[in-house]
Amino acid sequence: SDVRGRAAYALGGIGSEKAVNPLIKALADEDSDVRGRAADALRRIGSEKAVNPLIKALADEDSDVRRSTATALGGIGSEKAVDPLIKALADEDSDVRRSTATALGGIGSEKAVDPLIKALADKDSAVRGRAADALRRIGSEKAVDPLIKALADEDSDVRWRAAYALGEIGSEKAVEPLKSALTDEGKGIFGLVKDRAFKSLEKISRKSKKRILQST
Repeated sequence: SDVRGRAAYALGGIGSEKAVNPLIKALADEDSDVRGRAADALRRIGSEKAVNPLIKALADEDSDVRRSTATALGGIGSEKAVDPLIKALADEDSDVRRSTATALGGIGSEKAVDPLIKALADKDSAVRGRAADALRRIGSEKAVDPLIKALADEDSDVRWRAAYALGEIGSEKAVEPLKSALTDEGKGIFGLVKDRAFKSLEKISRKSKKRILQST
């Protein structure tokens, strides 16, 4: 199985369409590591031909394979994968849910906005953070109020990502909540929440052509 796994990885590196059929076949391999590597290789090749077999693999018994499959579908970016990925947001494994949220953000379909808003309340903080990231990438105004609510999340990294998302979406509705976040000393993976809130306020200020930071 190790040989088959390395072969699947190598086929993805070559990036040839000729490798797609053997890799699709490898999605049904008896060894879960081979199946996961096949999904990753198909992501790197990016062929639409792999979408339906990968959708089927979202139901794999192994959570690592499901995670790799969700990532692959996000990388290929087919709208056809949106509904199956929305269903996968309810996967029992938090790593799968996290990868699924990221994949939906990569595809960028408005259809995913409501399910991703729901994922902002996931019991796992990493899933909540990736949901905020995905909503940032989609950029829907519909996500503004839920993201404002996420500025009060117990996890500081989720708050950081929510502040970032609000700045990118650019709604003036987020100004006062972001001003309140200027006192948030919590740390996200990429920096302090208050610093991200300040940058987001600057971005909204530029977009609205209003000096919204003059009173802070």
